[in-house]
Amino acid sequence: MRIKVFQLLLLLIFCSLAQLVFAQNSDWTSAVTGHALNLKILEPSELQTNRPTSVIVYLENLVAPRIGTDSDEDIIQDFLKQGYLVVMLDFAHDAKARVPFINRDLGKLRDDFRAKKILAQFKLDDAHIFIVPAGCRLKRDILYFADTNRPLSLDIIYPSHPKQPVGALIEFSCDNVDRLGNTSLSICSDTILDAEATEGFAVAMADHPVAPPYKGLDAMPDCAFRIKAAVRTLRAEGAKLGLNGKIASIGFSRGSGMALMLATTMGMKEFEGRGENTNTSCDVQGAVVMSGRFTYLQLMPDDHMIPRYNKAWGDRTNHLEVWRRAGAMDYLTSATLPLFLTINCSEGPDAQLQMTALRQRLAELGSDEIFMMDREPRGHKVTLVPDILSAMNDYLKSRVN
Repeated sequence: MRIKVFQLLLLLIFCSLAQLVFAQNSDWTSAVTGHALNLKILEPSELQTNRPTSVIVYLENLVAPRIGTDSDEDIIQDFLKQGYLVVMLDFAHDAKARVPFINRDLGKLRDDFRAKKILAQFKLDDAHIFIVPAGCRLKRDILYFADTNRPLSLDIIYPSHPKQPVGALIEFSCDNVDRLGNTSLSICSDTILDAEATEGFAVAMADHPVAPPYKGLDAMPDCAFRIKAAVRTLRAEGAKLGLNGKIASIGFSRGSGMALMLATTMGMKEFEGRGENTNTSCDVQGAVVMSGRFTYLQLMPDDHMIPRYNKAWGDRTNHLEVWRRAGAMDYLTSATLPLFLTINCSEGPDAQLQMTALRQRLAELGSDEIFMMDREPRGHKVTLVPDILSAMNDYLKSRVN
């Protein structure tokens, strides 16, 4: 009898291990720790080699406190059962394995995927490369606005059964085709959600409300209807996942106006009532706004977009109200919640003018802001400067945690 029980246990262990195929156990060169990190690749039992594979990069042994209480073993097994190729990346508790330093490593990781310096032996789905901290899970394709032409959805990475309720961050993708496209995240060095997830936040990337091809026109009031539905949906989903109900919006480039609009249109009933979860609040408790367009009433005389705006909205002199309604900043008539603003010093004059105009409006209304200029000249990219990222992290924690 004992022999049979022992044989049964061996069989169960074998069946469990059979789901894992150790395809590779190697190193990955870290930009910030100064040494190579152990990288282990686990294949699902039925890897679909005839089509692109979705990837989970699972970050182990970080420095920030782990919030999710589910075991690594359970989470990784579930990812494998779902068909993900799992990459376990061990930071070995290095002191720089957290915000504000880890951002540069996570940016390099996405760069290496884009350059096929990592997992080159596999056919990868560039639109579905997820960076997930230990203790977190992924919930994908959550519909927030049904549309017969282009349904809009979002993905959430969240601490699984968190030790305490946590806040959530939502970003509107600057990729209109793939909301989490690795190529666009790499090119823009956008590491904000990836890194903030390591700090215990739930993070959601939402489809940009404007369908591709993007031509620089954010149709109103359609955009406002859609982004507010996204916030409501994240809040409703968060209630099921152990989140605390507080949300901050984040935006860069074509997503920056969306993040700002959520703050500037709070309480305006004209933009509510459409999309999913209409009985849930669409308020945000904070907003990180990076380089973008916030008003169409203050433009450089030689702005190359003016002919396009004239064609879409009519000339500004005779259609001023149409131009006004298109800008997120121009809904500000009283002080709003405190904002976190940043822009790179080498951005073009059009973008610099927009940030200056926004700051002037906030000052006129007596609205609080934190503004930090990125002095590392990198052009139209998200900051990787530790001082700015540290201040941003503190701001987000103060607003939603």
